[in-house]
Amino acid sequence: MSDLELDSASGVLFDLGVSSPQLDVPERGFSYRTAGPLDMRMDRGQTWAAADVVNGYRESDLARVLREYGDERFADRIARAIVANRPIETTADLASIVRDAIPAPARRRGGHPAKRTFQAIRIAVNRELEILPDAIDDAIEHTMPGGRVAVLSYHSGEDRIVKSRFRFHATGGCTCPPGLPCVCDAVQTVRLLKSSAWKPSEAEIEANPRAESARLRALEKLAVNG
Repeated sequence: MSDLELDSASGVLFDLGVSSPQLDVPERGFSYRTAGPLDMRMDRGQTWAAADVVNGYRESDLARVLREYGDERFADRIARAIVANRPIETTADLASIVRDAIPAPARRRGGHPAKRTFQAIRIAVNRELEILPDAIDDAIEHTMPGGRVAVLSYHSGEDRIVKSRFRFHATGGCTCPPGLPCVCDAVQTVRLLKSSAWKPSEAEIEANPRAESARLRALEKLAVNG
């Protein structure tokens, strides 16, 4: 995703979520609801898979991944339980271990208790947050004036990166104090179409519950003289 093979585009759309077919095929290892291998690779040509994270990471590193990529407040408890139950072979085993590691009252809120853990491991396996900033910058660079770049994110870490890169290009990377005239020769290259992110309506969420966490940000490329 970080190397866009194009000269110019009138528009670029990033959909950062996992597709429903990927979730619904147990053999891909993305689902916490069905038994499958610990895979989670977007690119099946890569050798690094979820099993390497689950069975190979140190407890402290595993807890960090769950906390940073999954916003999991029980990251330490879950990491400790995973390490104690190694080797873990299937997604069903992992989901069960995560469920049992979370306090009973918390299991009854916010959907499946393993949701955040699976999301975090998937992000780590595919290096999604590492490659996202360069991918956004490349897309903006190759978009023609008047064209648009839009990003659909489903995780707070993803959305923070998108917001940061969009703001950088919207200000030209200006480093001057807020409220004062710009004297650092920053050049604005894009216009934000909305200062905040679009969120799904209640009707959209009812029709597609998987869209609940979706956030959409978009910008327009400006013509820059010089």
